[in-house]
Amino acid sequence: MKKLIAAAVAAAVIAPAMAIAAGPTLYGKIHTSIDYLDNNTSNNEGTKYKEWAMSSNSSRIGVKGSEDLGNGMKVGYLIEWGVSMDGNKGGKDMSLRNRAITLSGDWGTALAGRWDSPMKTFGRKIDLFNDQVGNTRSIITSVGLAKNGTINNRNGTINNRASNVVAYVTPNMNGFSSTIAYVIDAGTGVNLSGDDSDASAWSFNAIYKNGPLMAGVAYVDYNEDGRVPTGGARPADRDNSSAWRVGGTYKFGDLKVAASYVDMESQNFTKDIDPSIWTLGAAYTMGNNTIKMQLVDRDDSGLKTCNGGNSAANSGALKCKDGATMWSVGLDHKMSKRTTVYAAYSDIDNNKNSISTPWTNSGHDGSANSPSIGNDADAFSVGIIHKF
Repeated sequence: MKKLIAAAVAAAVIAPAMAIAAGPTLYGKIHTSIDYLDNNTSNNEGTKYKEWAMSSNSSRIGVKGSEDLGNGMKVGYLIEWGVSMDGNKGGKDMSLRNRAITLSGDWGTALAGRWDSPMKTFGRKIDLFNDQVGNTRSIITSVGLAKNGTINNRNGTINNRASNVVAYVTPNMNGFSSTIAYVIDAGTGVNLSGDDSDASAWSFNAIYKNGPLMAGVAYVDYNEDGRVPTGGARPADRDNSSAWRVGGTYKFGDLKVAASYVDMESQNFTKDIDPSIWTLGAAYTMGNNTIKMQLVDRDDSGLKTCNGGNSAANSGALKCKDGATMWSVGLDHKMSKRTTVYAAYSDIDNNKNSISTPWTNSGHDGSANSPSIGNDADAFSVGIIHKF
């Protein structure tokens, strides 16, 4: 009898402890595609690229878990790596993605680590071609002529995953939730000497989701802080960079519509580079199949170089409306709850000062060249996505 009582007491103590100290969970997403990428450039115009390629499309693997601390408190963790499924990531098999430790309760969740900005997170909820050709990041991560006629890569200050992040996520309040994040000593994407100042950034989003409606707003601000680039003086046109985004989705039964607007100030920390982007999309689901289309337009109205970088344009005497327009169509087929195959086509119509592509910054072939200035570019892709 004593042994039975001891066994019962041990079971009563050990079982809750096992539930509290649950082991980690392995998860991942494998996304491989075969792409035909064409920058529509002849060899005498620039670097021609018209080839088939295999892409890894932000494939990833991670481990996550949590522990119940009692009194409604829980500690959690997530560590995630990007995986090169095509073996073409410059000899590196894995790369850094999100990783953080969290503390949560009825009051919400606090987070510290490396994490996607609230601006980026909200944008991914609207994009119908996320991680495929035609991804909105391809045109937002745009490339064109800067004021002095040189190539300007307008990247790095809107769809970031930053290190040194502390963030707070509110609990869900009748469909409303919000995230605010602060980046300590943020890198600004410029080769900087020394570490005697504190470049910083912050971002927030506010999202409402109820039934067929999802809508929200997001903002990000990077403090450039005036540090001097290594080996040279600080450019006179350097400035803080910010952006805001508003948008949402709505479902009419099997039809889903999506729309967003993005406005950027001093993109990539360059004064007078103030593009704006609007997106319209629709997806119709029939059983296991979804037909989708998306139109994205970027207006570089702040760009002062309108005609190849001549002196009049560089002096600021001219301003132009320039940019690019991207349209995409696709078909997704769900083979199971975790596996999807798809086909997608995307085309970018570049204005005369733009060299954007439909595959930039979406995990596709990094060796694919941009078109010569003003040329169009298009891409066709077939892929498979498996989540575990």
